Amino acid sequence: MAAMDWARAIARTEELSARAPELLAFTRAVLRFQQDIYRRASTAARKDPQRLDTLLLASFVPDFLELVEKHGPRELALQAQRMHDRQDWEAVLRSCWQQASDRHDLLARLILQPHVQFLSERWRVEVGLFEDGGPSCPFCARGPLLSVDRGRRLLHCSLCSNEWAFPEKKCPGCASEKLRTRRLRAMSHVHVEACEACGHYLKTVDVKREPAAVPLVDEIAAAELDQAAHEEGWTKFEPNLAGM
Repeated sequence: MAAMDWARAIARTEELSARAPELLAFTRAVLRFQQDIYRRASTAARKDPQRLDTLLLASFVPDFLELVEKHGPRELALQAQRMHDRQDWEAVLRSCWQQASDRHDLLARLILQPHVQFLSERWRVEVGLFEDGGPSCPFCARGPLLSVDRGRRLLHCSLCSNEWAFPEKKCPGCASEKLRTRRLRAMSHVHVEACEACGHYLKTVDVKREPAAVPLVDEIAAAELDQAAHEEGWTKFEPNLAGM
């Protein structure tokens, strides 16, 4: 598992800002906000390394909604605007943690992510290593957001940022080995792996080829690959598809 280096991730959004200015500006703002949540979570830790502090997280919601309104994509900003009067954010966050369906899942996940990452790191220290090889995160059971090449293929969790080993050239959604690769010339260390069996794709960040890469940030910066994949009829892999 490669723990998130918040300062490095924020700096990387600035290094790559010319590639997708608005998207990376939003990413930078979110990372800075998440860093504050992570710091608070790490100093207010509970005894149970798997217990979510929804009261703490809910206290961040008003400021986070303002951030999304100011920096987020239009559709997400409008959603945040409509959420200011909502009073049940603890329930929303708990529902997201329990993987119940909610139309505000993305907003909830962005708030949950740094706290759940801290829980994952603490669990690894206190309980031990996770098993590798499955399509879902060994800690929080979410599917991957992307894959990372660190000399072996790792899947990067869509919630807690844990990384775990997964077989090369195998789709985490349907287990098929019918994968096609498409690269982006301008960012040759990022490529798409598309499954011909289920029609979904993941982006892979090769940190051997680009040691300065921060997988989460570089995946976002390579938005051109998403457009190219969509034009070819591929659908981006959704975390809830893991092991379908």
